[in-house]
Amino acid sequence: MSSCRPYLLPLVMFAALSGCATNYEYVPPPAVSAEKNSPVVSASYDAVDALIKGQTLSPIVTPGGGKGILVATLADINNLKKSSAFGRLLSEQFSSRLAQLSIPVSELKLRENLFVHQTEGEFLLSRQINEIGASQNADLVLVGTYADGGGAIYVTVKLVRASDSRVSNAYNFSILKSAAVRGLLKEGSN
Repeated sequence: MSSCRPYLLPLVMFAALSGCATNYEYVPPPAVSAEKNSPVVSASYDAVDALIKGQTLSPIVTPGGGKGILVATLADINNLKKSSAFGRLLSEQFSSRLAQLSIPVSELKLRENLFVHQTEGEFLLSRQINEIGASQNADLVLVGTYADGGGAIYVTVKLVRASDSRVSNAYNFSILKSAAVRGLLKEGSN
């Protein structure tokens, strides 16, 4: 019997470690019922879920993982230096969903020295992504634009690797232009 013992430990270790080699499958947590009732919140949560699930470049951010994401305010595609309450609201909803997924989120607005504009939000130009990502301890930056298409607002969001500005994933969606959305887009909502 004692001759089996030297072989037993490696066999048990192999069996235990092989269970750790499974592929990670992203399954987003469900949104609470109040969030499901809002088409804007639902669309923004779906966008984050799709961005996280379809990442193509490392570092891969996973729920509960240690890699952080910096969320920038969405910009009006016709003037990338401007936003609206709509762009700021979507950015807040993206941050909320990332936090629900236990993904570390950096809040730019908490840092007075980082390109914060009271009326436009937080913008990141491509040449600034590396510098700001490093200062905020973020591996990825969520950036995006929106365009008024008459009856709908078209939104493009991207996860950009902070170290070299390469796009890890992108997602496009539209939101019907309801009275509430029109109110968020008004010039006075800045």
